[in-house]
Amino acid sequence: MRSVVVEPSRTAITLELPGEVRPRIETRYGFRVGGKIAERFVSVGDAVRPGQRLARLDPQDVAPAIAAARAQREAARTDLNLARIELERLKDLRSRNYVSQAQVDRQQAQADSAESRLRSAEAQLAQASNAAAFQLLVADEPGVVTAIEAEAGQVVAAGQPAVRVARTGEKELLVHVPEADLAAARAAKDWQVSIAALGGEPLHATLRELSPVADQASRTYSMRLALRGDLSAVALGMTATARAVRQSGEAIVLPMSALHSKDDSPKVWVIGEDLSVRSVAVGTDGLLDDAVRIVSGLKPGDRVVTAGANLLIEGQKVRLAGDEAGGGK
Repeated sequence: MRSVVVEPSRTAITLELPGEVRPRIETRYGFRVGGKIAERFVSVGDAVRPGQRLARLDPQDVAPAIAAARAQREAARTDLNLARIELERLKDLRSRNYVSQAQVDRQQAQADSAESRLRSAEAQLAQASNAAAFQLLVADEPGVVTAIEAEAGQVVAAGQPAVRVARTGEKELLVHVPEADLAAARAAKDWQVSIAALGGEPLHATLRELSPVADQASRTYSMRLALRGDLSAVALGMTATARAVRQSGEAIVLPMSALHSKDDSPKVWVIGEDLSVRSVAVGTDGLLDDAVRIVSGLKPGDRVVTAGANLLIEGQKVRLAGDEAGGGK
């Protein structure tokens, strides 16, 4: 029977997770006003600069509104001029005591009202002019177009996404962390990212964001790692592997073949001085390739069966293999 005398040792736990290169900021540009898209100026993959045109709406949708607002402003301006002329006339007549002060006050109120209507008409014209300016969709930051969500001829509502642009300044790695690895991912300080398409040369990364809520479909936690170093050759969408190594405390390391279980509780067989075996429940703390870390249930010097664990029964006598028989316990 193959066995090993256990001794505690310090081990390094390696966590490896697949990921995808994503932009840190991806903007979905939409028009501030609704209308029919007349023209699109960019395509997927195009690089854009600040102020560059992305798309525009049909100007016929707001031209009548601008004309109506301009006409209302002129009408309000004419009414104000007439009210002021009438007010000056009444003030002159009042100075000669031909009209009452009440008439002057009423005309003053009419002039103030006409002035307010003019300001309102000017505001409506400015709003209509802004709507015309908002018919042109422009980029705010440098980036690359990653998706077109509305085409020419399509009628869109205000705020509806039309063009998606990823900013090229910062790139991140999106990783989905399983529930079992959440604590290890949160504790890791430094990460190494290997991108197969670039030859596997590792990049350094640090944890920027770890979602506190699991995805409802995959039951994984979204983690974003900020990439560091020369990212000129790193393209959005590339697949990568994120690796974190952290030193753990002392633990006993056994091969996976040493474990057995009939009630979902991991156990090992400990060989006594009389060469009989007894089943001992153990506590585990992570895997190391084909080995497992044991943190409770065993003590230094215990001899544990490492092969054929599923074939033994409680109290069974065993015979040690090879040079193990001479070593005893």
